[in-house]
Amino acid sequence: MIVAAVVGGLLNAPGIRKTANAQPVGLTRDLARLVAEPLYEVSHRLRIDQFRRALQAATGRSGDDDIDDTLPDPVAPDPTTASTLPPAKRAFSPTERMLVWVGGDSLAVTPGQSFVAAIPGTEVVDVVGAAVDGRVATGLARPELFNWPQHMLDVIAQDDPDVVVLTLGSNDDQVLTGDRGVGPFGSGPWIEEYRRRIGGMMDTVTADRGRTLVWLGVPIMRNEERSETRYRVINDIIREEAAKRPGRVFYVDLYDRFTVDGGYADFVDGVQVRTPDGIHFSRDGGNVVAQMVIDQLGRMYDLTSWRTSPPTTPPTTRPPATTTAPRR
Repeated sequence: MIVAAVVGGLLNAPGIRKTANAQPVGLTRDLARLVAEPLYEVSHRLRIDQFRRALQAATGRSGDDDIDDTLPDPVAPDPTTASTLPPAKRAFSPTERMLVWVGGDSLAVTPGQSFVAAIPGTEVVDVVGAAVDGRVATGLARPELFNWPQHMLDVIAQDDPDVVVLTLGSNDDQVLTGDRGVGPFGSGPWIEEYRRRIGGMMDTVTADRGRTLVWLGVPIMRNEERSETRYRVINDIIREEAAKRPGRVFYVDLYDRFTVDGGYADFVDGVQVRTPDGIHFSRDGGNVVAQMVIDQLGRMYDLTSWRTSPPTTPPTTRPPATTTAPRR
């Protein structure tokens, strides 16, 4: 039994390591990693882990055990290309369509679904990728769980969207692990590192100057103390980093939009906008967020002039009908 346990542990070491790293930050995670990391090193050096990797590749699950905790630095703007003039609005039409990617943490799911349902009305927008790319309990705090910047590089390479609509931040009020990890939340080093991660994420998405990022802030939640002391800090950092990237990153404030008399409310304007958990959006709440995103796209781009623009080619005229002369 001991031999079987050892062999099984070595064969499954990458998965054990991944599971250990995914534990909540604290003593349990530290103890789990204390066992899992050496086990993984032995398995990797002896190439025993290759059996598991081959099986994953055969079942289309390559990379399931990978851990990438590196996060990119912000990119300094090039002063030679900076302009003080606002860029002209790019126009889209039914023949020149806008490609939009939508995703983020669990708060992205319901509003994203509402957005997908609403955009046919614009007649010029298509959603690319897996409709709504929602990843529960993810963010920039724990890159070993899910590395968002790396994922976005894959999205950009595959789908090449014109606009990225991203919802992140609600799971980031915790110790920052991974590359340059620090803690505790809200300390000077934490704010500095989280600002670096936010800026790096924004620049990863908008490295191509033709692509823009719409970042949805964290809404107020029923736990108002947590919202006021943590999510306002996170939102302020996102807002400030977006402001450093005019024309490339646009911040959409959900916090104040979903407050009533300055506090959390399940109902706004007589409509139930939140779910019973006091965190997520109801379908009607998702519809409100979706419309906010569509309105933001309308401010960023020209989505309507095609409706009134004169045709670019003259209308086709039918040649006059020919008649056959009567026989004499």
